[in-house]
Amino acid sequence: MTDKPVIILLPYAGCSGLELFGLRFARDLIDRGHQAIVAAPAGSLIAQQCSDRKIELYQFPLTTKYEPVSYPAAYRMLRQLKPAAVVAFRTQMMYPVHLARLLTGQHVPFFLFYRIGAGSIYRKDPLHRYLFRNLAAVVPNADYVRDRIVNFWGIASNKVHCIKSGVDTVRYRPDPSARLALRRELGLREDAIVVGSSGRIEMKKGSEDLLRAMFDNSGVARNRENVHLVYIGRETEPGYIGHLQRLASEFDCSSRFHIMGFRNDVEKVYPGYDIFAFAVNVREAYAYVVLEAMASGVMPVVPDAGGLGEMFSAGEEGLFFEHCNMSSLRKVLEQAIDIEPARRREMGMQARQRIIERASWQAMMQRYLDLFRDCRVAGF
Repeated sequence: MTDKPVIILLPYAGCSGLELFGLRFARDLIDRGHQAIVAAPAGSLIAQQCSDRKIELYQFPLTTKYEPVSYPAAYRMLRQLKPAAVVAFRTQMMYPVHLARLLTGQHVPFFLFYRIGAGSIYRKDPLHRYLFRNLAAVVPNADYVRDRIVNFWGIASNKVHCIKSGVDTVRYRPDPSARLALRRELGLREDAIVVGSSGRIEMKKGSEDLLRAMFDNSGVARNRENVHLVYIGRETEPGYIGHLQRLASEFDCSSRFHIMGFRNDVEKVYPGYDIFAFAVNVREAYAYVVLEAMASGVMPVVPDAGGLGEMFSAGEEGLFFEHCNMSSLRKVLEQAIDIEPARRREMGMQARQRIIERASWQAMMQRYLDLFRDCRVAGF
């Protein structure tokens, strides 16, 4: 082992699935006897999560795209910590970190764990080719993203290593008692059908689309008094939850629309869902919340787009709808609600089995550890 830490660089304002993965990754390294430090802004949601999870925090300023303050901050970070490796999650951090490596003379392995969509932006100019050449590896978490990186970025394909996300199947698991506990917490009948979602509550995650598909004038559950919609998460734009609640009132479904807020014990809620719905209207790389729900034995309903289409087999473990198509979303939600409860549970258990066989956290972490060893990270 080495006393040099692995730095997980998360200098962002939010604490989305991407950042939560970074925190889990850091905590896992620590539990394995390695030193890991999260670099993030003081007072941020990430900083609070570091405190809750007993992860050391290095104060790094809030960074937006090409933020000048990140350059001296990256230089100080390398000088002070002399890390074994640096892991970033967004391409914008390549610029300050690589300049800091040049100025300090530290040839520390620098990894880009790319867990968002690669878009259609060509990065084949001389600057980007140089930056990519000096990365140890780029690690997307979906074949869809890997293919776009290879096609649109000026990077050697042997530096692109797809490692699909994994989930802790011990923490996230079916729990028959959770069904009754959730209904009691929300004041629902024991036989209530709960369609649930989790993650950031915002427009691009489809929060309003799902509410409308369920309860507006054409909503599939508008006249089904025993069907409820539950969100777990926090708003990213102040007032957005209030906007959703006003819509729910307008649709006369306030008593069937529930927002539980952000929770660190989401694994206790998932098994109480009958259906997990994710109406995201951007092309997701590989949604961690869907994996969590599947591991909890809940049938998913998601768009067949981006990396989401790689997550399960249609009709076996869950259902797909056409991306950004409200009519398709309504149709598939109605289909899911109409499935016999025993069949929904069976599909949920098949979803969990798929996670156990193909997407366990331990198997995923072993691939990351192997990559660190292949790239000669000190201590691995």
